[in-house]
Amino acid sequence: MQKIFPPKLKKGDTIGILCVSGDIKDFERLQKSKQYFENKGFNVVVSPNAQDRKNYLCGDDNTRAKILNDFFKDDTIDAIIAARGGYGAIRLLDKIDYISIKQHPKIFCGYSDITALMLMIYKKTGLVTFNAPMAYSDFGEAASEYTEQSFFNTLTQTNDEIKIDAPKIYYKGVTSGLLWGGNLSTIQSLCGQNFIPDEKFIFVTEDINEPVYKIDKMFTQLLNIPQFKNNLAGIVLGDFSGIDNENYFDSFFNDLAQSLKIPVTGGLKFGHCKDKQTFPIGIDAMLDTNLCKVFYTKK
Repeated sequence: MQKIFPPKLKKGDTIGILCVSGDIKDFERLQKSKQYFENKGFNVVVSPNAQDRKNYLCGDDNTRAKILNDFFKDDTIDAIIAARGGYGAIRLLDKIDYISIKQHPKIFCGYSDITALMLMIYKKTGLVTFNAPMAYSDFGEAASEYTEQSFFNTLTQTNDEIKIDAPKIYYKGVTSGLLWGGNLSTIQSLCGQNFIPDEKFIFVTEDINEPVYKIDKMFTQLLNIPQFKNNLAGIVLGDFSGIDNENYFDSFFNDLAQSLKIPVTGGLKFGHCKDKQTFPIGIDAMLDTNLCKVFYTKK
């Protein structure tokens, strides 16, 4: 599949803040994120459903899907940043206009529940998406300097590497493949969909407040899929805050790494943590545990 690289973000561009998953409980905080980007020199459009609520969702499925499709079709919007995750993205996968997205490529970013959209958009269109902080969840508060710098460096410049700041190496080595992944439990929820890359990939993943036995279960379910196991070239773990037992966690990944015999490392700053890196999903990359870096290039 031919990759599509969205244009870089630049001052004066219009950012669409997309409310596509969980409900917005504090609209003022969303407005703060709008003001944040305007102060940075961008125009901002906020989802018209930002104050909608259907139970725990930001409006009904058809409305949320329509706004996502409309944001892509609208050529006055240059980049789309999800407001927040939570839950709801997986309910929209059969309502997304993937043909239109391919015809109107632009930056699309988020994390957590938004993983479902990022991976399916890449799978269906080839559009490179971005694991990145979100408007309501991150920029609606005081985002850390680390988070801000990584976000703007990645989306406005031409970065070619990701530093693993606090490496915890379970299996050493160098490997290459597509940089791909996101929130582990959300990826597990995609089972039954055609979502796994058709080529070798480096699996980057994170989660929050999951006991180790559930992390084990989620990895096991994915590895029971031949396409996933056969194409898995390496694993990079992000933040797994809230786990119940560090020793069990390390034991599981030590055993898994020895079984797979592929490079496996922890320590990447991404996920549900204050400091988080922004990086592309769907780009060709190389993981080197000796240098504690992931290098990526456009091909």
